[in-house]
Amino acid sequence: MEDLNFILKFEYKGKPHILEVRPWVQRYKIAFKVTVAEHEITYEQDEEGRLRAISDEPHSSRAIDHELVGFVAEKIEEAIAGEE
Repeated sequence: MEDLNFILKFEYKGKPHILEVRPWVQRYKIAFKVTVAEHEITYEQDEEGRLRAISDEPHSSRAIDHELVGFVAEKIEEAIAGEE
């Protein structure tokens, strides 16, 4: 099976980011695993077809920029739509 991972490169609040996106193919859907600011985040489609973020460590004491998490979701959507 070929490697489906891809790289997102973007600037957020003046800071460059390079993130590896790891598609996770399940039986009826695909999710995307990304490490964002040292947090493992899974992005999956909601009922409206938009990506929502689910922390793989929901009770972590480390803070995360929620706007950055949402921005990454938008960048993944752009990449899979071919708008990158």
